Amino acid sequence: HNCIDSQCTDTLEQNVRQEQIETSRTKPTIRHKSTPHFLVNAYSLHNYAHIHLIIPETLHEMPLRVTNVAKV
Repeated sequence: HNCIDSQCTDTLEQNVRQEQIETSRTKPTIRHKSTPHFLVNAYSLHNYAHIHLIIPETLHEMPLRVTNVAKV
């Protein structure tokens, strides 16, 4: 799903496990919020042409493109 619009936050610290043993090291984890909105990368699917045919025209958008990497 879209974490930015869903306002998911990086609020949890989870202990790292190594070979099934919990260590004292921690790593940040995302607390995802429930949302009915999901992103589908249809271009990565092997049957994109079939999926494209059934998606309503109102949902067709150009994929995000970064034209100037230096600005990002």
